Amino acid sequence: MFLLALVLGACSGPVVLHQRPGLTAVYSEGRFTIEWGTAQTREGKPVIAGYITNTRGSGVTNLRVQAQALDAEGQVIDTGTVLQPGYLGGFGRTYFEVPLEKSGPGYRVNVLGWDSARSEE
Repeated sequence: MFLLALVLGACSGPVVLHQRPGLTAVYSEGRFTIEWGTAQTREGKPVIAGYITNTRGSGVTNLRVQAQALDAEGQVIDTGTVLQPGYLGGFGRTYFEVPLEKSGPGYRVNVLGWDSARSEE
């Protein structure tokens, strides 16, 4: 059984999911669906990689994604943050990767925020 902790915030609040390595996680909080798993770089460092789907009809820009490695007690031992620049249209999907320096027995993924955008029509 894996530890599952969901933290929901306001519109620009975090989307959070804890997970053990090697499992694929899917989570939806209404605005985004996040599908992610763990991988490794050629150097053996952990990477959290996956897809974020915009579940609404309005677009967003500049998604800010954070991944954290957790120790056995759930304490953060490493954090990585990336900016996904560009436009993610309504009902669109984008790939992301967040490199980390340390691996852990669990991970947490957050959508820290985004900017609202209008579609270019």
